[in-house]
Amino acid sequence: MRTLITLFLITFILYTSVSCNRTRSIDEGAVSNELQLQLKGVIKGCSGEEIIIEEMGAREYIPLDTAICDATGAFDISFVTDHTAFYVLRFGKSEYITLLMEPGESVEFVGSSEQLGGYNVKGSPGSDLLLTLNIEHKRTLEALGEITRKNMEYVTSPDYPVMKLEFDRQFDSITAQFRAYSLQYIEENKGSLAILVALYNLYGQGLPVFDPGEDLYVYSFVDSVLMVNYSDFEAVQLLHAQVTESKRQIDEKHPLEKLQKGKIAPDFVSSRPDGEELALSDLSGNYVLLNFWAGWSQLSREENPALHKALDTYGDRNLKILQVSLDDNRQVWLDAIKKDQLKWNHVSDLKRWDTPVVDLYHVDRIPFTLLIDPKGRIMETNLFGDELLKELELIFTY
Repeated sequence: MRTLITLFLITFILYTSVSCNRTRSIDEGAVSNELQLQLKGVIKGCSGEEIIIEEMGAREYIPLDTAICDATGAFDISFVTDHTAFYVLRFGKSEYITLLMEPGESVEFVGSSEQLGGYNVKGSPGSDLLLTLNIEHKRTLEALGEITRKNMEYVTSPDYPVMKLEFDRQFDSITAQFRAYSLQYIEENKGSLAILVALYNLYGQGLPVFDPGEDLYVYSFVDSVLMVNYSDFEAVQLLHAQVTESKRQIDEKHPLEKLQKGKIAPDFVSSRPDGEELALSDLSGNYVLLNFWAGWSQLSREENPALHKALDTYGDRNLKILQVSLDDNRQVWLDAIKKDQLKWNHVSDLKRWDTPVVDLYHVDRIPFTLLIDPKGRIMETNLFGDELLKELELIFTY
């Protein structure tokens, strides 16, 4: 799904540089220990060198403190803060480490000036999450770098056209694996600001892991979960504003396509698990819960118990369920159906977000559920959990 603006222009400091820095003044008088953040560490090879800690704002770096490493490379920094934030620990000529720390944490750091990215951190769950992501990202970039090196080495070879096809295949495979890893990382850590880094990661200059035009649903998901707990965080506010504006522009461009109550639900055809085709219109004459989900999406699978309850309660009263899977791995799809005991209608093109029905119904996040009446008209959209069950109760009770 393409947006009309480029979300990636968001000025999140994790991947931009700025020319203005400002110092942050904090009144440390009579401060509770709960607001004291301590960072103790050892950076091998940094004896006598200066260590700088800066907070990463949405538009600027904020210098907080400095320290000098002793003969062993040990340093000790402490400062007062009342909020969770990203920080940059700078050392050596140009080395830096990104940390995600909270007030009251006592963090232990061990790194090396000779091995960029080779470090350990204790006492800071957010920083540990960043380290996990950083390791996988670094491994991916190294693999892509090796492909680039080989591509340059063999560019003059007579067999280069054939070799390039293989290089391209390897590149696509590696990036697809990291994309899948990043999606899982975001879903598993949706309560942490660390998922902002996963959202804005790059394979290289101008090559984002999640393209703002094609992957609006990922940006929307990160926006929705972070606005719950971090609505005051400036980078989250910027993301929210850009996602909101992008959706508004999409609605303006396609006003007639917007799903509306009372309108006929667009018909479509897709494939069942057994390979047979099934159309939405095949279920006409019934109330239909049309649910978009995926076996890889834990959030959408958490909605399945509500669908079970709906069918158990109203299945004998003309209610059918049709789940459209946004999987691209057939086995993942089938395993999820079996594990969650989903004994109703299922279809999938196994094209993930490229399936035509996604654009037909303007799906930019999952789970997404619509209720369709026996005449094929849309009754409600964005039904989840208890709200879904209450809506069905109103329909079948009155």
